[in-house]
Amino acid sequence: MEPQNASDQARLRQTESPRLRRMWGSRARRRSSVILYLALVLAGAPLLSGGIVVDVTEGRGIAALGALLTIFVAVAVLSTRLSRATRMSLPHRLLDERQRAERDTAHRVAHTTMGVLLTVVFVGAVYPVTFSPPEVVFPSWLVAPMLWTLMMVHVSLPACYLAWTQPDEPFDDEDPDELP
Repeated sequence: MEPQNASDQARLRQTESPRLRRMWGSRARRRSSVILYLALVLAGAPLLSGGIVVDVTEGRGIAALGALLTIFVAVAVLSTRLSRATRMSLPHRLLDERQRAERDTAHRVAHTTMGVLLTVVFVGAVYPVTFSPPEVVFPSWLVAPMLWTLMMVHVSLPACYLAWTQPDEPFDDEDPDELP
């Protein structure tokens, strides 16, 4: 776990700062962030439907485009913060054995969950089209929201899993860098 170069030392110092640990050390705070992340992802999905895209190209729906961009930025910021809070942003070599085991478990759970989710989406998209009359087609307006949701779940599921399952972190009361 010894940092090998100045860049590793800076990343480790930044991630392990008492200020950040104090801010994200609470399980309740991390869980509320995961719920907020999920809500933002689900709120962004309907904004990506085909009707809104057409409205934006015709000069209407600028508010929807603004909302979508706002949600995208909020999701990116929250995902980055969750990754830092759960140490997912650190390279494997900078983690101790417990953190490596937790990360490996998070990746296994995320991989299995994504496999199940992709199978459900595949069956849900292919079954009605294949075993129905020819006039039944997969609605094209569902493609962008479905891909958005799958991408956001895939990108953040390990960090969300760790944020949800890790216990509260102990704090050192004598550290001068702590938040008041």
